Amino acid sequence: MKVLSTITLFALMLFATGCGPQVTTAQPTMADLSKYSTFAYLPNADIEMTNADMDQEEVNQRIIETVNTQMQNQGYQINRDNPDLLVLISVKRNQETETETDPVYATYPYGTYGVNTVSPYYNNYYYNDFYNYGSVVGYDTDTYNYTEGTLVISLVDRESRNTVWKGMTSEAIYSGSTTDEIVQLVDDIFDEYPVNGRARK
Repeated sequence: MKVLSTITLFALMLFATGCGPQVTTAQPTMADLSKYSTFAYLPNADIEMTNADMDQEEVNQRIIETVNTQMQNQGYQINRDNPDLLVLISVKRNQETETETDPVYATYPYGTYGVNTVSPYYNNYYYNDFYNYGSVVGYDTDTYNYTEGTLVISLVDRESRNTVWKGMTSEAIYSGSTTDEIVQLVDDIFDEYPVNGRARK
């Protein structure tokens, strides 16, 4: 009877593990993450939801807030003038494979007459000089397979423009039926953050 209970418990653990959201993370350059102290955002274009029932603005706001909380939990502080790391949040629009030294692009939103306009979700968080940084914001040094709707969070060394860490969902962000489920995907990505890389001074 005890053996049966043990087997049942093990099966339930496997089931729970298999049902949870799956994420992938990587350190393309194996940079020492403990040397970074500050961050700011590159104000990428809004994340467009394909689910018409979802509140687009709420989804964008909650994602930024969640990433911001997670970065601060890792010990990083906002510095909009001279950040060590630039955070880029994006969603892949189609299935693709990126290979070694592929550039990482930002798609900044533009308003009337081509003037840069920053979404309100990034207020108080975005890098003040982003418009001089350009649309190629960094480079990867590995190969990644992306599918439609993959949420990607990239941390870019502002000076070297190398991607030093990135997290990706292995399922489309659109698969979440509620905003809370989408936010949970962001939390799942940062659950895999190499906290040991942030040496506590």
